[in-house]
Amino acid sequence: MRKISNLGATVALVARSVYGVNSVVVKAAHNKGVTTFDLLIYQFVFALLWFSVRYLIFKKKNKAITGNSKSFITNPYNWLAAITTVLTGLFYYSSIQLTDPSIASLGLFQYPWILLILGVILNKEIIFTKNVLAVLLIWVGTILLIGGTTENITVAGLIYGISAGASFATYLFSLQKISDHPITKLFIFFVATILVGIVCIFRIEELTVFTKDALIYGLITAILGQVLTFELMAYAAKKISSAVMGTLTTTELPVAMILTWTIWGPLPNLVKIVGLLLMLFSILWLKYEQSNEEIKSN
Repeated sequence: MRKISNLGATVALVARSVYGVNSVVVKAAHNKGVTTFDLLIYQFVFALLWFSVRYLIFKKKNKAITGNSKSFITNPYNWLAAITTVLTGLFYYSSIQLTDPSIASLGLFQYPWILLILGVILNKEIIFTKNVLAVLLIWVGTILLIGGTTENITVAGLIYGISAGASFATYLFSLQKISDHPITKLFIFFVATILVGIVCIFRIEELTVFTKDALIYGLITAILGQVLTFELMAYAAKKISSAVMGTLTTTELPVAMILTWTIWGPLPNLVKIVGLLLMLFSILWLKYEQSNEEIKSN
């Protein structure tokens, strides 16, 4: 069973809150005519440069690098992390392009269940009643939020959102098992960048990567949505269970919704507010329980 870590839980909360802000930036970029593929190119190329420099600095400071030098290639979860981070971005940003960030986030609501099931089956994790209840409250809260915004939902947007959720659950699970070798993160983004390049070749006529807006929004989303989020999530994934991570990382949803309502409106009705409060309660409650468990274990 994965050791309880209050710090890991806090990092997971922060990581997805940052991604909630990123979701709104992505929508603003789409409103300026910047495409999903423009953002993906900037995100992964910038991330590849970031982790390349990071590794070179580490290598310079540490002449003797510990760890199996082949583990980052032979570990299938490194490859899975690379593939699913690309798919998550592609599906999620496409969903945002077709609808607003709050609705796109709602498409992700099933990923805590998938992550919980993966944890039970593959990690043999023990699931407590509070874990299931927390996920259930998030699910109910999400349904209430969907019920109040049906006019903004498109079938294609919802399908993309749900696909992003399935991919994201797999991505989070793979982060728990990626190699500890210093070059692992660089390897993941090397593979991911190649995949993005292949995908973008087929949409080359849509690219506007050399425009001012693409540069500005591309770099912002690269920092918020890829580098910072990946660094934080890679740390948190090693510290907390799948069930806890699946609940705490849903902070993205309320953050994206609150910012969407504030920037684009309309103001939320009672149904939306109740749904939002249920989600916030489940997240904060599980975080509180996590803190208590760590205190008791010490």
